[in-house]
Amino acid sequence: MSSTLGGQREIEIHHHFVWGSEQEAISVVLDEYTDRHADVRISEEQTVINALRLMIKSRILREDPPDVWDEWPGANLRPTVEAGATADITDLWERTGMDDAYFDGMVDVARFNGEYHAVPLDMHRISNLYYNVAVFEAAGVDPARLSDPDELVEVLPALADHAENPVAVFGRNPFGLLQLWETLFLGHGDPSGYEEAVGGRPSPHRSTLEAAFDTLGACLEAGPENPEFMDSSDLEGEFSDGETACINNGSWTTGHMAGSDMAFGRDWDCVPFPGTDGAHVVNTNALVPAAHTAGDETVAEFLEYVGSAETIERFNTISGSVPPRSDVSVSDLHPLSRQLHESFGGRATQLPSMCHGLAVRPEQVVELKDAVATFLQDRDADAAADTVVATLSA
Repeated sequence: MSSTLGGQREIEIHHHFVWGSEQEAISVVLDEYTDRHADVRISEEQTVINALRLMIKSRILREDPPDVWDEWPGANLRPTVEAGATADITDLWERTGMDDAYFDGMVDVARFNGEYHAVPLDMHRISNLYYNVAVFEAAGVDPARLSDPDELVEVLPALADHAENPVAVFGRNPFGLLQLWETLFLGHGDPSGYEEAVGGRPSPHRSTLEAAFDTLGACLEAGPENPEFMDSSDLEGEFSDGETACINNGSWTTGHMAGSDMAFGRDWDCVPFPGTDGAHVVNTNALVPAAHTAGDETVAEFLEYVGSAETIERFNTISGSVPPRSDVSVSDLHPLSRQLHESFGGRATQLPSMCHGLAVRPEQVVELKDAVATFLQDRDADAAADTVVATLSA
């Protein structure tokens, strides 16, 4: 339960928003909450995402988890829910109308066997192609007219004539390779094939899985040397410095680019990755309450505040991400975030990301990362596809 110190209630919160626009956004949200609730103190711990997961798992095993932590929900969170380590907050969702306000894809990843155990904060499209407008125009390439990943590969030589790197991929953490690979898998295939593969029947789509690795190899060949030393911030830095013609990254890059010297629409822009228009691979960060907070009015009040339309709008306006609720005002959002919010609220298919654990269990994410990391070294698409088939079939 939330503790009381000197008459002031305390909520212990751990999260991974440690830099950039996301750190600013969470700071504003937490500060506004304590300004409104002078009797509540937030004990905040910030840790990078991978270290945070290990810390939370360790504290759960010691039966001393924080009151609230942030996590990728969906399949990634299911083992923690099934272990009884999270609180059932169904009453909160139903009482506040969150179950009607959140987009369907977000409802699906926050609900487990009919019970809600998480509150999504944001929403990100993974299947993006961020591009340098001047480079693409100089090369005579319209990115919106590229119909599939193969057509993107075909124009890389033309882009190379006008940029130091026609495309860049980061591989210091294998998730950079994995999120591009899953985007390529969708781009070479279709939503139903993606859903069937992550649902445990990848074998009928083995040729598409291998084609995604072939294209990943082509992107690595065309990109900078030693991608294994690049991380996400390096990737965004090269793009915002004008060194790279295009990149694939989650829509958190919008927040980074909004703070750069490049102007949206004039210097940089973003389209759905070739072959994925109308179907989005998505991710979300969600706040999860520990099981010991069940019935704690202070924690419930905090989660209600975090999941409200007002707070969701404020967090995503600052971070550059997309509000996961349909009922927020979008007037102050980045123009690209407004476009995505409209798309998510329309008929676009929302596919949970493998890379970020929404679609597959934690141990499968580890195995998929191993597959792309091995591919980075040996470039054996056939062997990599076999590994993925075995992993998703498990």
